Amino acid sequence: MIELQGDFNRYYQQQFDTTNEFIIPFIEGVKPVSTGLKFLEVGSGYGGICKAFANKGCRVTGIELLAYASDIAKDFLKDEIASGQVSIINKNVYDINPDKDLEEKFDIILLKDTIEHIHNQEKFISHIIHFLKPDGVIFFAFPPWFMPYGGHQQSLDSKFLEKLPYFHILPTPIYKGIMKAFGESEGRIADTLEVKETQISINRFERIAKKAGFAIAKREFYLINPSYKYKFGANPRKQFGLISAMPWFRDFLTTTCYYVLNKG
Repeated sequence: MIELQGDFNRYYQQQFDTTNEFIIPFIEGVKPVSTGLKFLEVGSGYGGICKAFANKGCRVTGIELLAYASDIAKDFLKDEIASGQVSIINKNVYDINPDKDLEEKFDIILLKDTIEHIHNQEKFISHIIHFLKPDGVIFFAFPPWFMPYGGHQQSLDSKFLEKLPYFHILPTPIYKGIMKAFGESEGRIADTLEVKETQISINRFERIAKKAGFAIAKREFYLINPSYKYKFGANPRKQFGLISAMPWFRDFLTTTCYYVLNKG
């Protein structure tokens, strides 16, 4: 349990640091992050991102489906919750009617490494736009499905498979069979297969965002994910312009995408 708590601490700190150094400056290229703004994170996990926005003076809400993650976030953010600046909600976002349940909508909404886990992303993006103020923005960051580790195989227990790129693209029976052959648990296999079911590409994301009524205010593709600076000690690197301009091919070489969307 002590080791797990240490992992929680590291992940919380990684999220906090990445947000301060990369995500907030990226959003501020479109909308200043200032005291009093209403901020929502969907899939708030352990609360590191919520903490960074709270430190900027925002009024923060985190929605998290997993009860254990919500409990950890409430522990990390107990002072901010006690002061009324932060609220962590353990709930499915579809169970919230923004027009009836919210006294005020949000200036900034954020989803980091979340959209690729959501089933029926078209339905979700059409729902979340109604949580946003008319002049609000929404930030998305996600790994394109076809990138080297787009199947989240880095979370597997096998030291070989966690470093094996692109094998998540194989047909499902082969992909599942390889994981079984290397002794992965049914839980690990189920988690990775879920991401395979909900896979999202750059083109598809932009298409469904536009269909839902969003416009792209800003976007950036990364060859080396900014989060890798804190996870692996790797220097972040933006994607080469020529590759960024090549639909489909760019998905294979882009480890994460940053977007700021507003209502089109």
